[in-house]
Amino acid sequence: MPMLLGVLESQRQLGGASYPPTLERLAELTGDTPAVTSKALSSKEAKGRVLLSRAAGGKKKPAPGTVLVLLKEDLQAVAQSDRLLELQLQSARKPDAPAVDLAQLPKGLLPDLGRAFKAALVQRLAERRLPRTIGALTGKKPLFFFLADAVLPAAGAPARPTMTTAPTDGASRPAAPDGARTAPADAAPTEAPSNGAPAASLAGAPAASLAGAPAASHVGAPAPFAARFDAAFTALDRDSGGNNYVTLRALRAALPDVPRATFDAELAALRRQRRYSLDPSDGRHHQMAEAEREAGILEAGNLLVYVARRHDA
Repeated sequence: MPMLLGVLESQRQLGGASYPPTLERLAELTGDTPAVTSKALSSKEAKGRVLLSRAAGGKKKPAPGTVLVLLKEDLQAVAQSDRLLELQLQSARKPDAPAVDLAQLPKGLLPDLGRAFKAALVQRLAERRLPRTIGALTGKKPLFFFLADAVLPAAGAPARPTMTTAPTDGASRPAAPDGARTAPADAAPTEAPSNGAPAASLAGAPAASLAGAPAASHVGAPAPFAARFDAAFTALDRDSGGNNYVTLRALRAALPDVPRATFDAELAALRRQRRYSLDPSDGRHHQMAEAEREAGILEAGNLLVYVARRHDA
């Protein structure tokens, strides 16, 4: 038991995505199975200091990857954390019902933690403060959802016009904003781009509206590394159970066009921004394959092979 508490306290000192660990992750760190770790946590000594976010017993046992292990004094902090919100939403969502009612999110949590968590959700909505991965619809029954589940307009897509003008040729066109210049009805039509993007006419546009505008990106140019990395991490983490641990090997494979040196430099920038952290494998619960070792990053004598999203940025 002292060893288990020591590991838990060391994860607490690391902070970020390391604490509180899931029951599955704590078992991996101690070299035991989740069942053995769960039994150790049910001892009288452990119950005096440690809480499980969900009851591990009963007829319907929660998956070890959905149970957080925390020290009792951290209950309020964990209730307000992004980590608990993401884990509860991941557990409650369904493929055919990805948006979850606020009232459903605390289900399964210990009563004290559930009440504190629900109060924190209400405060989050009032402050409009959510993790980067989650959105919400307010109202009588607020709904929470992962942004990855939402259908969003493409970047730069034109807004849907709400008013039209009736030019002399009888064609209906969007009304120009107050003070904006419009091309005459007999102006030469613009050529539509070959990639299907809406044509943009520059005829009659004020010079001031073009001066200093950012140059248009090349057709087919890849999205910024950070956006692609975020999307790859979210998808891979969800497929592996939502434990907030993805191997570097899987992420490199998801971005095959990014050279290794570029990948490492961009990932280092994300780490400096406190968006992600890297962890080694202790090799006791999972024997690494050679490909996983080759994909790792060696720092200060440690081979870092796992990526975790930080929640303390």
